[in-house]
Amino acid sequence: MTEHQISCLLEPLRGSGSFAALKNAVASGACAAYAYGIEESQRTHALAALMEETERTLIAVVPNDIVGQRVVEDMNALVPGAAALLPAREVSFMRSAASSRDLTIRRLETIGRLVTGQLRALVLPADAWMHRLMPREQFEKHIIRVSQTDRLDPHDLTERLAAAGYENVHMVEAHGQFAVRGGIVDAFPVGATTAVRLEFFDDEIDSLREFDVLTQRSVGKRESVIFYPASETLLSAEEAGAAADRLAKPLAAGQGEKPAVNRQREIEKEFDLPPFEDIFALSDDEGDLPDAFDLPAKGKKGKAGEKAAAPKAAPPAPPVSAKSGYMGVVDALRHGRHSDALSSLMGILYDHTETIVDYADHPILALDQPARLRERCENRALEFAEHFKVALERGEAFGEQAKLLLSYDELIAGLDGRPIVLLDGFLRTVSDFRPTQLIKFESLPAMGYAGNVKLLAQRVNELRQQNYRIALLAGGVARGERLAHALAGFDCPAKFYEEPPQRLVAGEAAILPIALTKGFQYPEVQLYVASETDIFGANKQRTRTRAHSGEKIAAFTELSVGDYVVHEDHGIGQYMGTVRLASEGVYRDFLHIRYQGADKLYVPVDQLDRVQKYIGSEGEAPKINRLSGGDWQRQKARAKASVRELAGELVKLYAERASVKGYAFEPDTPWQREFEESFPYEETPDQLVAIQEIKRDMESDKVMDRLLCGDVGYGKTEVALRAIFKAVMSGKQAALLAPTTILVQQHYATMMNRFHGFPVHVDTISRFRTPGEQKQVLEDLREGKIDVIIGTHRLLGKDVKYKDLGLLVVDEEQRFGVAHKEAIKKLKKSVDVLTLSATPIPRTLHMSMVGIRDMSLLQSPPEERYPVQTYVVEYSDGLVRDAILRELSRGGQVYFLYNRVQTIEAMYNRLKKLVPEARIAVGHGQMREHALEDVMLDFYEGKFDVLLCTTIIEAGLDVPRANTLIVCDADRFGLSQLYQLRGRVGRSNRLAYAYLTVNPNKVMTENADKRLSAIREFTEFGSGFRVAMRDLEIRGMGNLLGAEQSGHMAAIGYDLYVKMIEETVRELRGDASQGDIETRMEIRVDAYVPHEYISNELLRVEMYKKIAGITSREAREDILEELIDRFGDPSRPVMNLIDIAQLKSHCSRMGIDLVTVKGNDLVMRFAQNAKIDVVKLADAISRHEDCLRLQGGAVTSLVYTRKNATAEELLQSAVGVMEDVAKEAV
Repeated sequence: MTEHQISCLLEPLRGSGSFAALKNAVASGACAAYAYGIEESQRTHALAALMEETERTLIAVVPNDIVGQRVVEDMNALVPGAAALLPAREVSFMRSAASSRDLTIRRLETIGRLVTGQLRALVLPADAWMHRLMPREQFEKHIIRVSQTDRLDPHDLTERLAAAGYENVHMVEAHGQFAVRGGIVDAFPVGATTAVRLEFFDDEIDSLREFDVLTQRSVGKRESVIFYPASETLLSAEEAGAAADRLAKPLAAGQGEKPAVNRQREIEKEFDLPPFEDIFALSDDEGDLPDAFDLPAKGKKGKAGEKAAAPKAAPPAPPVSAKSGYMGVVDALRHGRHSDALSSLMGILYDHTETIVDYADHPILALDQPARLRERCENRALEFAEHFKVALERGEAFGEQAKLLLSYDELIAGLDGRPIVLLDGFLRTVSDFRPTQLIKFESLPAMGYAGNVKLLAQRVNELRQQNYRIALLAGGVARGERLAHALAGFDCPAKFYEEPPQRLVAGEAAILPIALTKGFQYPEVQLYVASETDIFGANKQRTRTRAHSGEKIAAFTELSVGDYVVHEDHGIGQYMGTVRLASEGVYRDFLHIRYQGADKLYVPVDQLDRVQKYIGSEGEAPKINRLSGGDWQRQKARAKASVRELAGELVKLYAERASVKGYAFEPDTPWQREFEESFPYEETPDQLVAIQEIKRDMESDKVMDRLLCGDVGYGKTEVALRAIFKAVMSGKQAALLAPTTILVQQHYATMMNRFHGFPVHVDTISRFRTPGEQKQVLEDLREGKIDVIIGTHRLLGKDVKYKDLGLLVVDEEQRFGVAHKEAIKKLKKSVDVLTLSATPIPRTLHMSMVGIRDMSLLQSPPEERYPVQTYVVEYSDGLVRDAILRELSRGGQVYFLYNRVQTIEAMYNRLKKLVPEARIAVGHGQMREHALEDVMLDFYEGKFDVLLCTTIIEAGLDVPRANTLIVCDADRFGLSQLYQLRGRVGRSNRLAYAYLTVNPNKVMTENADKRLSAIREFTEFGSGFRVAMRDLEIRGMGNLLGAEQSGHMAAIGYDLYVKMIEETVRELRGDASQGDIETRMEIRVDAYVPHEYISNELLRVEMYKKIAGITSREAREDILEELIDRFGDPSRPVMNLIDIAQLKSHCSRMGIDLVTVKGNDLVMRFAQNAKIDVVKLADAISRHEDCLRLQGGAVTSLVYTRKNATAEELLQSAVGVMEDVAKEAV
């Protein structure tokens, strides 16, 4: 039999007697072969070889997630794409208003790949092994495979998707959703990187395409697609009914009846706590505070200056019991609705359950360190038992849930008859198994060289003399080439292979561009492998990334009935929906807007570009205007004058930058290439694009001003470090400006780590430094001894001088004060600037969109990070205690966010009593700066378990061990704040938790409820950019533009305010065009989007808005393509609407204010104030003299004629002609 090709690193094991014995033991069938004498990385190496040689699925059970991640990385380095980790399911009895599904989706993807044979190695942490699963048959039954050649009824498909746990929505945005629009079905399959769009013609699949959920546009074709189930609990209607009956029995017996308020009072009594209402406000009168300590104590004053009466406390919520919550689950089961909460009822839902081992076909079971596995399973069982006992006592659970997890003994019993491999470093007594064979591996770890190439060369030459096959793993191409060159300098030949060879050669050293966590040595087969960690002291983690294609999302704010809107000509009113009206035999859709009194306005949808959703001050309903009267015009005039002043400053600043010739940095050096390869993670696609965009800017002689926008933890710092390194390699200095001293220290630690071994001198200046040290730093900076300086606003001091500053990096510019921003502006005139922001301030974001400032986006998440498991839940002391103890039990830390300085001491005393086991520190902005810094540093260094704090943690502190966040009064925070706060946890390869708690005794304001709905909606990782847009809508502009500008913005709405800025900027630059002349279109044709074409009101208004914004043939084609792609072929009324929008755009540019049809003529009237270049216009008309003429009289008109044409035909043919005329005449 011919041996198949395997990795050159695995092939030498074919000559090992120990490995042959292991392979034969597995081939013999049921066994328990005990292999010992091999360390962790060698165990993965041996298992990879075993998997390859036997061509069987491997399930490797490991003690925990951290070991599991390393095994996955090493396995995938040896056999690319072979392995995945199955995270443990979240076990919770807590009733939450919402929780994120990211973890469930990741589990389902991995299980789906295993069942369908697409996963060769499953790495299984002990906690995940303990979970019961529905029968494999049930899972497989709900896998849906679709090929473009299939005949398939779309209704059958949607029914099957719903049965498989997919949610029916109006627009697909996340995994596990589907939407139906006529003959088009959109769905986002679990396990896929992009969503799919199936277009049906009867029961034939006309096309199968991928689409981008951000833009909703197709990005490519597919031949087939597989849908893994979107729920871990799938039941037929009969099974669900039977499960509902089983679940109803314990509930009927009275289990879980204790009301939540009683549970809370019992906990208060047990821990001697005051009533929790004492430290929670019961009203929302304080609005959203950026940080409670930044503002004086708020007391609203009456007319005479007296303090306003405290608002009445909201009525207490009715007692809620676990019983009522579970009755909701019973109801969901009976009505066929899916819920992730059902996974806590696994033993009740099914007659029998299985484990993940049952989901694989004839797998090899590898148990890594059996004694540690037993210990972990027993500890997890104890944790669960304690958790369950408390939940049972509180009435949150009932007895049948006690068996939710399988014990270690039950798991072992389930392995009977399967080939088992036990792996350990040493031979130990194994009580749970009777090993059928003991196999000793003669192996040693590789020694560490810590970058000492001379020592490495000596060792390699020794091994070459002994005829060893030697593999040196450099982790990258540039590093591999450099290592080969360095070894040659010590008379040690080593060949670098960009692609690994088929075999390693005895007596030779091969340098390979791959990475393992640790190296090893097999004397038996004379194999020596040194990893990147062994050689250089750094480990390259290989991560799977999601490629993102298609356009970036454009801002669109959904319009719902009841929202306030701004009409540019008529002012602020209330949107009441769309209506279809008939006039002279033709139909049009209109927006119905209600104004003050009985005033109503019906706006034709072709004028929708003049209507925007009102975005202003949070919590304050705007004043609705009258249709008659001059209030609105006066408000606009005041805002326009204010905008002109602001725009003048903006244009002056950007004009100055444009006129200054910047420094063109040198192309990348070999040092740059090596520095980038030393990055310990694999770059995301967006990082690579951003890096290229920044380098392109730096290498041009234009002064760079680029905004880098990316979610917390998406790798902005690394992108900035590459720009900094490039600046230094070009002989320039770089400065990094951070908003807080603690962030300066953090950036310094990061740079010292990343720049280690490279000729870059980094220093800091902040209040941490003594006056003497600061003086020395400033002197070194002036003399050019410092390459990179990191500091707070101290860097903006007048005494700070550089020898040759080339690059300024600003971290979170919006957190600096007005004076500091002004100083930054001055610096921007002459040096390249890169601004980092996780949620850009709206004006910055909008300016970026209109091209005044360049912007790079990081939207693809680092794949190895767990998503943050997010819950929106009512506050209870029991929840807080459980969450803190749970985090402490795994050696982690907790952020407890309580944004009320006035009562933070009372909360501190409460937490000390509630969780006496925890070391608790307090941090808030009213503390002395040095005291706050000390607290933050102590927490960073692990001296405290819990940080009770205000929103000071929002500004980017990175504490990898802090993996639980509890937020009190989450409804009081802006959405982008909650999103950034949540980003403080989950900074490592460990599952993180965010509990967004709300006061159960408080009635929500409409805005607070909207915020919580939105944070639930955007729990999917990677949506921070959309969150920033939604947050703009909900929170309003606040004070970002300064008090005066903010007042004008609130008076006329954000969008119109920004539009005024853009128009004024164009005027001041001297590139103003005709101006914004509104063209009235009076063409009697049906022009609307039929309900049967787009049934959802929100989507229909969105498309009306897009159609009204058509300005060119390209834009028209783009909209048409999107309509066909998303909704199918448009009908004639839709095409008429598009024609009207395009014609209107051309006429508006030419100064035409009215378009009408008279007989065979389309008459286009010029406005009185139109600026007409008669020569250009005459020349343009002469090209179409057969159908176009100029008509004089009291007003000048352009007349388009076509004999015997209907109004519809006139419109269609006039569009192209007027496009040509507009191009020539304007």
